[in-house]
Amino acid sequence: MPAQTTVQKIIARAAGRPHVDVGAYVDVRPDYVCFQELYWPIHKANLARIGATRVVAPDRIVMVIDHTTARAMGSIHHETHHDLERFTREHGIRNFFKAGTGLRHLVLTENGFARPGTLIFSDEGNIASIGAVGALNIPISTEVFVGLVRDTNWVQVPETVRIRLDGQLPRGSTARDLIQRILADMTRSGALLQACVEFHGPGTGGLTLDDRQTVLASLFHSGAYTGLMEMDDRAWTYVRERAAGPVFDDRSDPDAEIRSEFAYDLSGIEPMVTPPPEMDAAVPVSEVAGRRIDQATIGSCANNRLDDMRAAAWVLRGRRVAPHVALYVTPGSRSIYAEAAKEGLLTVFAEAGATVLAPGCTTCWGYQGVLSAGERLISTQQFNYHGRNGSREAEVYLAGPAVVAASAVAGEICNPLSLDAPVSEGAA
Repeated sequence: MPAQTTVQKIIARAAGRPHVDVGAYVDVRPDYVCFQELYWPIHKANLARIGATRVVAPDRIVMVIDHTTARAMGSIHHETHHDLERFTREHGIRNFFKAGTGLRHLVLTENGFARPGTLIFSDEGNIASIGAVGALNIPISTEVFVGLVRDTNWVQVPETVRIRLDGQLPRGSTARDLIQRILADMTRSGALLQACVEFHGPGTGGLTLDDRQTVLASLFHSGAYTGLMEMDDRAWTYVRERAAGPVFDDRSDPDAEIRSEFAYDLSGIEPMVTPPPEMDAAVPVSEVAGRRIDQATIGSCANNRLDDMRAAAWVLRGRRVAPHVALYVTPGSRSIYAEAAKEGLLTVFAEAGATVLAPGCTTCWGYQGVLSAGERLISTQQFNYHGRNGSREAEVYLAGPAVVAASAVAGEICNPLSLDAPVSEGAA
């Protein structure tokens, strides 16, 4: 049988075939199809349009309310919450997670839906973060609703691009800085376009599971289709503690065909900031340091995990947010919120003057922390285009949690290692 990459093996098994060719269109049976509430009114309308009255495989449906974390006065989202609750009850969909549970990315990993070899359809490319535990995300936009009424859907088998990681991140640099560097290097050339990006090498072993999810969650900005991280003992331990079904060791064959390969030395990664409005314009923090900010936010599917909370607390402990800055911190899931509380991180945030929000997308898409004209935000969120968080005359800068926290303290964009008082020792 011809050699195959990891993505070929996962898709082949879902298609019931021993082998699939790169570029081929095949019908597959996904292990799960994942929905969120913002697009539910569209899916509901499509279901009515085709006359669908039943769900074909309710046990394979995962529905999560993660963008709108509360039923707010003046909002239409409370109606969507109610409608989703009714729909899941009537159709026997047991994998329903209410507002405040957390983002789908973490719901999938924490509850063992995402595990090595599983194929999951979703409506967002950033759910490639589940590739940190060997699961494959296929983003298919509004067509994701097909998973409600059909047992199969089609997919094109993508090419594989490999990125080798060597070395270790230096103190003060994070996985977010790595992915910002990759986006700056590779987006405009199309080097990763429509590919499944497979990360491997000794440097991956120095990245925590949280780090790996951070890299994969932002990968889609490069034009990549999806992504996977090489499985190691750390990843397998996480999976075995949570797996809700069978797992597969789908490592790429040594002689499998790949499109190209690149390499990064993590020891050379420095803190980065991406100015608006392009995603591929990251520069060293020194190039934009000193620009006054009005708001800072830590959260989103890029940086809402426990390591991100720790990195922010590493900077904020014993310090105060600048008087003119509003700092919002959003843990990604209820379990991360609880663990951050146990470690005393929420106390650090509160004493520093930050506001901790309910688990969800919150500030990333402007649900909370809306900007007025002329204001400047530095954030760990996913996008920085004009109007993302309110006024089109506001500015959004993107960075990792340590840079965001340091900037909130300084009142201007800055490197966490440049703050006057020495930072406490920690994981960052």
